[in-house]
Amino acid sequence: MLWLPFASLVVLVQEEAPGRTPVASRVVGQSIVQDLDDPVRVDDIEVRGRRGAARVPPDIELDGAEIDALGAWDIGEVLKRMGETLGVGEEPMVIINGKRVANPGVFYGFPPDALMRTEVLPPEAAALYGGAPGQRVVNLVLQRRFASYDGRVAGSRPTQGGTSSLSGDMRRSAIVDENTHQLGLRVSHDTALRADERDRNLPGEGPEAGAITLRPRADLVSANVNLTRALGEWSAVFSLNGQTRNTRSVARLSEGVVESRRRNDSLGGSVGLSGFMAGWSLQANLTGQASRAREDGFTDTRNENRSLGLNATASRTLMDLPTGPIVANLNGNLMESRSIIDRDRIHTSTDFQTREGRGSVTIPLLKANPDAAAGRWIGDLQATFGASVRETSGGGGDELNGALAWTPRKGVRLNGVWSTSSDSISDIQRFEPIYYGAPRVVFDFRTGEAVEIAPILGGNPDLLPPRSRRLALTASLGPFSSWSLSGNFGYHRAESTDGIGSLPDLTEDVEAAFPERFQRDAAGRLISIDYRPMNLSSSLTEGVTSSVNFSLPRRTRVGENESTVLRVALSHSFRIRDTVALLENLPGLDRLKGDGGGVSRQDARIMLDARRGRWGVNASANWRDGYLTRRVSGADGPGDLVTEPFTRVDLKVSFQVSSSSMRARQDGEDASPRRKVSGLQLNLEVENLFDARPGAHLGDGSPAPGYGRDIQDPIGRTVRLTLQRRF
Repeated sequence: MLWLPFASLVVLVQEEAPGRTPVASRVVGQSIVQDLDDPVRVDDIEVRGRRGAARVPPDIELDGAEIDALGAWDIGEVLKRMGETLGVGEEPMVIINGKRVANPGVFYGFPPDALMRTEVLPPEAAALYGGAPGQRVVNLVLQRRFASYDGRVAGSRPTQGGTSSLSGDMRRSAIVDENTHQLGLRVSHDTALRADERDRNLPGEGPEAGAITLRPRADLVSANVNLTRALGEWSAVFSLNGQTRNTRSVARLSEGVVESRRRNDSLGGSVGLSGFMAGWSLQANLTGQASRAREDGFTDTRNENRSLGLNATASRTLMDLPTGPIVANLNGNLMESRSIIDRDRIHTSTDFQTREGRGSVTIPLLKANPDAAAGRWIGDLQATFGASVRETSGGGGDELNGALAWTPRKGVRLNGVWSTSSDSISDIQRFEPIYYGAPRVVFDFRTGEAVEIAPILGGNPDLLPPRSRRLALTASLGPFSSWSLSGNFGYHRAESTDGIGSLPDLTEDVEAAFPERFQRDAAGRLISIDYRPMNLSSSLTEGVTSSVNFSLPRRTRVGENESTVLRVALSHSFRIRDTVALLENLPGLDRLKGDGGGVSRQDARIMLDARRGRWGVNASANWRDGYLTRRVSGADGPGDLVTEPFTRVDLKVSFQVSSSSMRARQDGEDASPRRKVSGLQLNLEVENLFDARPGAHLGDGSPAPGYGRDIQDPIGRTVRLTLQRRF
């Protein structure tokens, strides 16, 4: 077996010997576990709790070799890769060493080998740690001792040329028990991609169009400092980060070609505390953020944003039942922000406040009884009920939710989540300064041609609070056998009224519903589209998802360098329904049939992570089904846009010049396995390996304007070489 999904304690019998340090080592299946905390002696028996163990056994566990196989630069990339391959989700709750901390983000910049293991907990764990119902929880277990200096230089360039990117990273990381620090610096430079460096052949382009930038020039400098300190029964976290980014782009507006320069400077920090008081587990985090932006060219805009927020969580066991503990969770959030905007000599200042409170109670309804035949099949049943209220400058909101988690037997889990809410509106959605984004190509059904437009982005102060209802059902199986085979199947349904989204794809129906969002010149040529957030009268989405994961059985011995790791993940999504009503007096549009901007009915992905000794391979293939965008809703026609199926393959190959190894060290009572990484590592990445480009044709079979090789995707295949070294 690759991991211990259900083991949290081990009992070791050892004889006392003068001058000898007891070392705990546990082998389960085919994996070595040596991460036990200090022992508690009872007569001649030492009971050791597994270091960093969570409140519930994990569904999936990755050891050090499997973490290395992900090919990540830092823990943040580890979490991203796990979300893609293990079905963790986009925003899991992250805990550290089995405990919730005030700000887990302070650990994301550490190198992957600072991790001893990672665990994906079952869905019911979210309620035990104060997360939202159905939210997955990832437990990051850190090494007890760790120190490193790491550097990385990366350069990339499309095989077609025309633009390039160069970046450098440096970091210092250290862990001593509960005290950690991490410092990082990043510098990057991206050259611009001009229109005359690609063959686009868009109608109406004059000689001046060659100066338009398809990708802007960008320069970035960022730095961060993260610290954690143990304060008796409490722990403190501190984070400080700063960034400056400069971009230069050229776009064509109605008055001609315009150059725009934009600079963004930001500084943010946070201070947090975690600990226990009067039976409560408490976390509090104070954050501050200040940013300044300046744009010259498209618009003359100056804006400043300042914010200060406090987030606090509390949880405790209210009482113990024969079926388990009743757990209560409370969360409060306070936020104050100010936005100052000077645009076209008009000065505006806006204050924004947020007051939010959440609460939930988790009740264990049933507990499996292995001694009774009925009890073995009844299994464990857990219910969670929660509510929240919000008051903001953009309006109030509330939410009611509930969740059921049933484990009828080992390796089988069924979960259901339901919620109904009225949401407030964020300050970014309302008050973000208006600006022109990078030019994009759209197909104009009115003229039957593709045109390049300047998109208008930013906030919309006229937004209305949305209301929504959600239902999600999931079934999880596994892991089974030595291949650690696991699978997931899910059903989801979401309805919203006045839901906030962006403007749908350009069709005649969409332009007729929102004519003020489309700008045309005197000749009728489309020159700009307003993509700022908007309210959609109603929408309904419904679909199913499925995934399968497995890994190659392997043996790992301490000090072995030739351990083979192979993990494969397959996922598929199928949309049953996707409808939207743009305005209250308009009929609903079936987007799966091509009304109001079409969407793909299904997509699939396969991902592979492998490592053998010094070599590593990470690959992914993403497939999207084709779809139809109707010119006129309700009927197919020869002028419709038929987007063709699209597949993209990415490949990364890495070689460790000095190989990494896993070894046991006997530093007092610490017998944790440590991976030793040193020397130089080379990474060769090829994005879009086969240089695939989005394609389309019209309903009558003729080629679709605006879907030439370099129009929708002017970059195509990109090769990146990375040199990474530990000093």
